[in-house]
Amino acid sequence: MKPLICLLLAALLAAGCTQTVPPRVGEAGARLHHVAVVWLKQSGDEQLRQQYIAASRPLARLPGVVAYDAGTPAAVSRSRPNAALDDSYDVAVSAVFESRQAYEQFLRDPEYLRIAQQVLRPLVEKYKLYEFAEPVEP
Repeated sequence: MKPLICLLLAALLAAGCTQTVPPRVGEAGARLHHVAVVWLKQSGDEQLRQQYIAASRPLARLPGVVAYDAGTPAAVSRSRPNAALDDSYDVAVSAVFESRQAYEQFLRDPEYLRIAQQVLRPLVEKYKLYEFAEPVEP
């Protein structure tokens, strides 16, 4: 009986000592940020900008999406010009996904593919994508 109690006690102690290691940057569990900067075929057309934004909103409800925002260039008043500022685009989209895996699944989602290919893409002249993973604190 004593060896069994010792074995159970050792198992309980070992279970209490385990810890999960958080994912590192770029690993599957780190939250992924996706930024799309879009130039429309009819650049500057406010109605088309709003059409693009409204048509993209359902993407926010797809699995794995943590946050989703879309908007037009902000007219920020600055004391002097900033050469790094590019406000030549029409719409920018910022989305946060639970993980890289969640983003990869999003890219295969039939609803995403339908909206991207049939609704949004016909409005677009060109776009740039930026993606980064959040650093996970050790």
